[in-house]
Amino acid sequence: MRKLLFLFLIAFPFITVSSQIDEKLIYDIKNTGYIHRPLPLDHSKSYETFAATKKVLVSEMLCDMEDLSKWTHSGVGGMRLTSERSISGKRSLRLVAPTIPEKHPGWGLGMGTSMASFDVGGRNIEKFNRVRLHIYPDCEGARSIYLNLVFENDGKIKVPDPYGREGIHEMNLVNGMWNECVVEIPELARDKVTKISLAIEIFGREQTMGDSLKFDIDAIELQVVEKPEIVSGWKPADDRIIFSTTGYGLNSEKTAIVQTNDNVSVFQLVDKSSSIVVYEGKVVPAKTPLGNFKVMDFTDFKTEGEYFIRTGKLETQPFYINKYIWENSAWRVINFVFVQRCGYPVPGKHGACHGDHHAEFNDKIFPVNGGWHDAADMSQQALQTGEVAFSLFEVANRAKENRNTDLYNRALEEALWGLDYILKTRLGDGYRVHNWGTNLWTDGYLGTDDDGGWHKAGVHNSGFENFLFAGIEAYAALSISHDDMLRGHLIKAATEDFGFALKRFEELGYAEMVNDWAGHAYMASESQYMATVSWAASQIYRLTSDKYYADKAAEFIQYVIKCQRTEALKDKDKLSGFFYRDLSRKSIVHYPHQSRDNVYMQALTELCLTQPGHKDYSQWENSVRLYGEYIKKIIKYVEPYGMLPSGVYNRNEIKDPEGFFRSQVGARPGPDSEKSFTAQLENGVKLDNDHYL
Repeated sequence: MRKLLFLFLIAFPFITVSSQIDEKLIYDIKNTGYIHRPLPLDHSKSYETFAATKKVLVSEMLCDMEDLSKWTHSGVGGMRLTSERSISGKRSLRLVAPTIPEKHPGWGLGMGTSMASFDVGGRNIEKFNRVRLHIYPDCEGARSIYLNLVFENDGKIKVPDPYGREGIHEMNLVNGMWNECVVEIPELARDKVTKISLAIEIFGREQTMGDSLKFDIDAIELQVVEKPEIVSGWKPADDRIIFSTTGYGLNSEKTAIVQTNDNVSVFQLVDKSSSIVVYEGKVVPAKTPLGNFKVMDFTDFKTEGEYFIRTGKLETQPFYINKYIWENSAWRVINFVFVQRCGYPVPGKHGACHGDHHAEFNDKIFPVNGGWHDAADMSQQALQTGEVAFSLFEVANRAKENRNTDLYNRALEEALWGLDYILKTRLGDGYRVHNWGTNLWTDGYLGTDDDGGWHKAGVHNSGFENFLFAGIEAYAALSISHDDMLRGHLIKAATEDFGFALKRFEELGYAEMVNDWAGHAYMASESQYMATVSWAASQIYRLTSDKYYADKAAEFIQYVIKCQRTEALKDKDKLSGFFYRDLSRKSIVHYPHQSRDNVYMQALTELCLTQPGHKDYSQWENSVRLYGEYIKKIIKYVEPYGMLPSGVYNRNEIKDPEGFFRSQVGARPGPDSEKSFTAQLENGVKLDNDHYL
């Protein structure tokens, strides 16, 4: 018996992290306790490190900080000159702010701003393409800090624009040392620059922080650098090779793009360890809808290893070709999600946070920290935590199929962290925590300014979200084999939540959607809603084998199929297969804020997998094929990059205000809405008289 077991282990080995292809990543994963501390940052690969190597052709000192004659301050805190440290001379400008101001401003996510502004005097600085400055943060206990750089232009193009999108840049900094900061501005409007400002955003005090934030700033220079970055458009910068820095799958398409004025006709694939040329191919000119490119294709090379591309005098950084190339990315994604944990002490990042964030239900107060911060701030949407948990369960299951036990265990652990939040915020009868918005490190005391008012978590009975959570809970139950009690509870939760959601839907229909500006589920279309119901029902059917759920899945998908475009457009590719928001077909489904276009194919493929003998199977399969052909056709418009365009738009969508503005979080109808929409639309690819890509 012992011999047979030994032979079995040889024949079916379990893959561990040691089988990963990136040796540095292997070391870092193990050294962080399998990502129970964040992976270390490799600053050698950062843009900032690369930018510091660029050749400077012209440099002009804009301000050496030896006097404050052109500086003004606004907001909380203050500014002054200091002789404590300097880069360019004897002094630097010190910008300060309290971590917690005496009075909360009562608006916005933060607690205020301390801004120092330099009067540029309306100067034209178009001949310069980069700003360079030095910043020394002296912020007690701060582990994650940045300073805003703000441009104001009063020329032909105003900066910031009416939407506040241009002219603001957050500079990530290392505390307790001089940081050389460079910001390229080749396309920023700068024909009449009135101000350049530096701003501290005040976001409260994290566990290790002190009472104040202090930044010393020196030597602001205007520069001209060689080969500035390309900001817009698809053409690479000169003397660049665009390649997949993640690497390439063994059997995947493998291409790279080179931009150089040199006459290059061949390229080589070089083995990193031996420096031996293992493959040679031609650099092929390609004319696509995006322009003219030089493409290198080595798809037919199928030997695993670490390589780099060489053509002429140009070389790439090393990359891997491997069957399991995306497992490296899975580890790095888990690292990112782990660092986003809320209510958990993330080593080197923050302590257990937001213990005072709470909601009220039936005259009771309860804490709602947990899950993951899900945006660029520290807000929490329960919906997003659920979707992230689902994705991590998917990663775990795929790792299990590939016998990668280390990745399976770690992905499962992180998924369970998110699942706990989903379950703890179920309040009964369909009510659950919906969302809370903040970017503050809160003080830990219940009922103070940083957790009260609109910062307090919202509680709703939302059918859409309960349908989605029911499907996630069912999938989680299918994914868990080590905890029978949890699995049993998930089965109960999934069936209950589906029941709560269906009851609300039967009473109110699609109109049951909760219109809460902070809850982004409201943007979901009716066709997406129905697809979500079908997908959730299929998950519960897979879990319970109860035909009731199979029938519901098949029932709700009918609405979705009726919303799919089956007749061809009048373009050269005869496009079809995309989905409309509802049966009126006034608006096509888009995702300008959150992307959930996956739900259509998830619902349809689950139906095909769980009910292959159903009378509507061929209809479901045809719908999948239609959408697949749509994707394949529109990808051609973004060659040679192989990316997906946003999709097809109808020029009359703006005339459907309910569908149009509902899908655009924060957007409101205005006198120039149609004009602005049409201008952006016509900047795309015209397909026929009514449709653009």
